Amino acid sequence: MPNYHVTIHGADREAMADLVRAHHVRVYGQTLTEEDTGYRVSGLADEDTIKQLQGAGYRVEQHEDVDEAAQDSLRHVGQGNRFLNQAGDLR
Repeated sequence: MPNYHVTIHGADREAMADLVRAHHVRVYGQTLTEEDTGYRVSGLADEDTIKQLQGAGYRVEQHEDVDEAAQDSLRHVGQGNRFLNQAGDLR
């Protein structure tokens, strides 16, 4: 099941703490921001967790599939040893 970068909005600090304590969501604590309507934080969640959070009253914005993004990044990584010349000797 894919994991997504998400932004989660909650009513208060207690609700945000429950993301980790009760819902076991991996959040990036340094992204916790207070807004006029409550709080928001970035994290990682799969589709089932997103549905559970929405059912619990959180507003969840789903962004990119982080697994897919990681695979795409790996396609740009070179193959072999860049320190060897074509003869196989170190440069």
